[in-house]
Amino acid sequence: MLLSVGTMTGGSTVCHCFIKAGIENIFMIYMGRLLLSVLRAVLPVLLSLLPLFASLSNAEESKKLVTFDYAIADTLSALRQPPLAMAGLAQYRSFYREPLLPDARELGNRFQPNFEYLASLEPDAILISPPAHLNLEGKLSRIADVIKIQLFGESLNIWQNLEQLTREVGGLSDQQQQAEALIDSVEARMSAIAAQIERPGKPLFVAEILDDRHLRLYGAGSLEDMVLTRLGLENAWQGPTNEWGFSILTLSEAFQLEGRFILLHPAYSQYLTDSALPTSGLWQHWLNDTPVSIEANYWPWGGFSSALRFAESLVEALETPTER
Repeated sequence: MLLSVGTMTGGSTVCHCFIKAGIENIFMIYMGRLLLSVLRAVLPVLLSLLPLFASLSNAEESKKLVTFDYAIADTLSALRQPPLAMAGLAQYRSFYREPLLPDARELGNRFQPNFEYLASLEPDAILISPPAHLNLEGKLSRIADVIKIQLFGESLNIWQNLEQLTREVGGLSDQQQQAEALIDSVEARMSAIAAQIERPGKPLFVAEILDDRHLRLYGAGSLEDMVLTRLGLENAWQGPTNEWGFSILTLSEAFQLEGRFILLHPAYSQYLTDSALPTSGLWQHWLNDTPVSIEANYWPWGGFSSALRFAESLVEALETPTER
């Protein structure tokens, strides 16, 4: 009797084991199919997010670039890879009426930077534009690789140099495709502006009054001359220029010029603040016709972003009737 009971008990145990195993198998099959269906639904989404994950990874690993030149900083900013730090940033910011490179750190004076602070940032490269800052190259090279990019000068093709700058900066910041897209977008915008801009009857002088006796004219080798040429306009100033693309004339020399003047409401001059013309001196009797005035919201030695700002301001100024 005990044996019978034991046999029955053992059989029941075996039966329960088989039932349990069957249930587990069914459950595993069900879960496997459920997992497979979930993977089929989720996998395309995960694959579509891979470029985002890659870009985030590249952003975290992007090089720490420092520059002493605004054209380079301008280009880095346009590529959405602003410089880690910049020399002379406070001075550049004082020329604009809007935030400029808000995430970049200040290195001090452009020609007397804080070398200790610069070294503490551990930059991967320091970008300069000769001939400026060549005297600092020795000290800078002890901190990081110094990369020299020459932009302006009478014998240089500024458009080609800005293209080269954009591509080189794009390569340094792993933004090659974005660099090409920026070049294409600027070229397209310039063509659109050229198609709509008013054609003045006279050649244009792009001028900036420095003080009560001196005038700056932008000519060959300047960003302004490059923009005029790109828009199909004639630059009236064909005289010699320095390595920065401008000439300085005296008041008497300015009175002998004939053409239409585009006056830059000063962004660079430290002598003028609120007036396009000085309130004293002979400038008040300079022209019979009031010259066209542009609020200079760009840097004269900037990148493609600055070139577009000047071009768009020029269109607006030429379309605005001047007071007499």
